[in-house]
This record gives sequence, structure tokens and C-alpha cells, in this order.
Amino acid sequence: MSKHLPLVKLPSNALIHRLGSSTPTPSTALLRFPSKGWTIDKSKKEGWAVVGDSEGRKLAVETLLSRHRIHPLPPSPGPFPYLSTLPSTSSSDLSTYRPIRHLAFSRPPSSGEFTDYTARYGALQEEDKLSFRETLLSTLHPTPSKQEIERVSTLMKIDHLLDLPMVSFSSGQTRRSRIAASLLTRPVLLILEDPMAGLDIPSRKEVSRILGDLNDRGDIRIVLVLRGKGLEDVPGWVTDVVEVREGNIWIGKKGEYEDSLNKRREEEGETTASIQEVDQNQKDGKEREELVRLDGVSVSYGEGTRPVLTEVSWTIKEGEKWHLIGANGSGKTTLLSLILGHHPRSFSLPSTSLQLFSKPRREIPTTALRSLIGHTSPEIYSSFPRGMGLTAYSAVGTGFKGIFSRSQLTEQQKERVLSLLDQVKDLLQPSVGVAGNGTKGEMDLKEIALKQFSHFTPPQQGLLLFLRAIVGRPDLLILDEPSQGIDEFIWERCKGILEKEWRENKRMATIVVSHYQDEVPWKKGRGKVLKLDQGVSSVE
Repeated sequence: MSKHLPLVKLPSNALIHRLGSSTPTPSTALLRFPSKGWTIDKSKKEGWAVVGDSEGRKLAVETLLSRHRIHPLPPSPGPFPYLSTLPSTSSSDLSTYRPIRHLAFSRPPSSGEFTDYTARYGALQEEDKLSFRETLLSTLHPTPSKQEIERVSTLMKIDHLLDLPMVSFSSGQTRRSRIAASLLTRPVLLILEDPMAGLDIPSRKEVSRILGDLNDRGDIRIVLVLRGKGLEDVPGWVTDVVEVREGNIWIGKKGEYEDSLNKRREEEGETTASIQEVDQNQKDGKEREELVRLDGVSVSYGEGTRPVLTEVSWTIKEGEKWHLIGANGSGKTTLLSLILGHHPRSFSLPSTSLQLFSKPRREIPTTALRSLIGHTSPEIYSSFPRGMGLTAYSAVGTGFKGIFSRSQLTEQQKERVLSLLDQVKDLLQPSVGVAGNGTKGEMDLKEIALKQFSHFTPPQQGLLLFLRAIVGRPDLLILDEPSQGIDEFIWERCKGILEKEWRENKRMATIVVSHYQDEVPWKKGRGKVLKLDQGVSSVE
């Protein structure tokens, strides 16, 4: 009988409030469910996707994780009927088993401390780093069998990575490895936030197929939390959609959602930032200056047994716009680490092979190089300190020196920070229900500037780190998967800000790393493309 109980059953017109809140009313609710409630049935062949605004998606996930009050309280056996029949694991404090498992790939470290992600390049040479296999065996309790590790790793197509340290994984490989680790804990409900972000197109299709197969088997029900504008990134195996807009929840079949979305688009219209492109080959009639030049650069690991870059040549001139593409693990991260001056190899390469701003890397102080390059990436998002009490103002201000701590700013720099914050202050307002009263409080520019960075929502933090990258009007701007974790309307605003920056600073060159064409902030064909294929470069 228990196996036919639904995984989730929220009552009709359910209201979601913060725990400990006063008498629930619709006006004070964080979320308001429709008359049909929400039922996720393990016995039915259905796949779920949660879409909508970022705060709503977050609250929906938190509701599934029992972090909020549900009113009216569902009758026995409660909002998670099937889970109530499972044996308790509370007797083992070391157990990592969770019947409901949540993976948020953009989540920063729980410690809130700064993590030096650039250390990974040196760490690759250390012999005592744990392999992925050893990490799984040492961190999961109960310890999975070697056969289970092999099975799940093969399922996620990462069995060839088992004996490599996780620090060497690309972002796409890291996502697959985290999904594999979650599957080893045998959850019955797996909530994945944007699992395909950061993956190349073939990998997205493959991971989507794997997740669909797992979901269809019925042993595990998968809920995808997606930030896409519509159905473009919703896998074919998804049958049902939960959309959250300003606290109101709509639930229905994917086809119904598509019809509703198309009608809404017709009524509201869609606007996107229009990027005005200029001729990249001329600057006031003069030849553009070289900012970066690589000539026949090769990099390998494991004493030459693992080639990563092979005879790569790339020249970047001021004002140019480059889209860096390549499959996961093709060498993009290593290539960028040379340009950023993070990789030890950048110091040893001769000047004939690598020049940054017309000098060898070893002749440029790291502090000077950081001020010349603006940079944002998923690694910076994850590693940026959240336990130091940095405000939005000081976090953006760290971009002048490319550091991760407070520094004294000149009057001109202060004005620059406040000017950028002023352009996006409407996007940095508190979320609905943040104070538990269901209202949206308006903050002025000073209040926003003095608010702690860690108190903003994840998409807002991503926006602030984008501003950090451009605040110093760098000669070279590197945007590595820049819209990952940022809502679509926020990224559209960022594109508009970039257009203004390019007009005012024609010297600034831009590199965008993305697997998505619509993430590139200029029209297709206007910029240049460098493709990496197994470490070999070509210009398209």
C-alpha cells in the first residue's frame, strides 16, 4: 500500500508561510497554490519542472525541503506521504542519506570564506590529492560499494574520471560528478537546479536523456528547477510544469504551459537589449593594439601524459569581441588561466609564446594584471567571500584591484561604484516576503550600497559580481558563463550596460565563454569565434 502513496501532496489552495509566522492569510503568504494543490506521484510516469521568477523558484524548493509552514496542514500522513513510510535514519548522525536530495550547483561554500580557486593549477601536481573515487568512498556514509560507484559513474559517463582529482574537473564534469554522488545516496526525490547549465550541447542532451531514463524507471522522481524564458531548456521527458510568478503558483501540463506562455508573449511582447556593433578592425583609423598574444602554446599535465592545449595561437586586440567555445574538458579553463596569469605555466612561457599587454607574464606584477582584466565566472561566484561582512558597495569596489577584500577607493572610484549600483537599484530590491509580511520594501541607493553582499539573493549576487568585473573599465573583460545563476531579465540589463561600456571605452576587449548563443551579448556574426577541440584551436 505504501508504495502507492504520493511523494508530495499539498492541499487545495495551500498557503506557504515562514515558520513561526502569525495567523496565515493569502496577503501575507510567501506562496499561494492553486485549487488543485500540488501532487507528485511516484507511481505515475511524470516529470516535473519548476520555472518562474528566482525568488519563487527558491521558495518552491524550500517548501519541498520542509523549511516553511504549510497552511492548512495536510492530513495524516502529512505533505510527504510516501516518505513517512521510510525507515528513519536519525539514529546515525553520520548518515548522508536523505530521501529528498537538493542540488544547487551555484550555491557558494557554506563556510562563507574565500576559496582560492586559482590554487587548483598547482594542486594538480600534488600526488596526495584524493581522486574522485577516493572522495566518494571517504565522504559518503554509508559507504557505497565499489560496484555501485562504477555503475553510477558509468551511467553519468564519468567513469574515466574516477581516478582523477576533482580539482581538475571542468565545470561540466563537476556537475555530472555531483549528480553521480547524489544518486549514490539513493534519494526518492531529487531536486536539481539548472543541471544542464555549463554543459555543451551534446552533454546537455546526454545528461537530459540520463535523467529522463532515471525518472521514467520510477525508483526516483526528479524535479528540475530551471531559469529559462520558456520551454527551450525544458527536456522532452518533462510532462508537468510549476510556474511561480510574484508568489502565485500555476500548475499544469507542459502543453498548457506552452499555450499560456505564447499568449502572454503576444500580450506583453518581448524586448531584448540591442547591441550596436562597431567595426572591430579599426579604431579612429588606426590599427588596434594587441592586448594578448599566444603563439604555439602547449600545456599538459601528468608529466606530459595528459595534453590539454596543443600549439594554441590566439591574438586579441583592443576593442575585439571573442566568443570562446568548445566542449567540456576541451581546455577553455586552462587557456583562460594563462591569460589571467593564474597558471604557473604562464610565468615560464617565453615572451615569443605569451605576451600580456605587450609584456611577458613574469614582468607584470599580479596586482597590475588584476587591475587590467575584469573577470567573472562560476568559480568567482562560488569562491567570493560571504563571511567578511562585505557590503554591495565594497564588493563591487573590489573589482578595481581584482581582489577579494576591502580597499580604499578614490572619490572617482566611489562615484563609479554608486553610478553602477544606481543603474540596477530596481533589480537589487528585497524580494517579496523577505520580511515575512508579503510586501516588497523599497530601498534607496544608500541602503542598497550598505547592505551586506551575502544578504542579497543568489541572482543579485551574480549581478553584483558582474558589476565588479566592469567597474574598473578594464582593457580586457572575461565573462565566463556570465548569466549562469542570473535571471534572464537581469542578464538583459547587463547586456544593455555592456553596450554603454563599449561605447565609452572602445579599448576594452571582451571574451565570452558560453555554450549558449543567446548568452553572448552581441549579435551572431558581429564578433569573432575561437573554438577549442581537444586542446587544438581554430578561428571560425
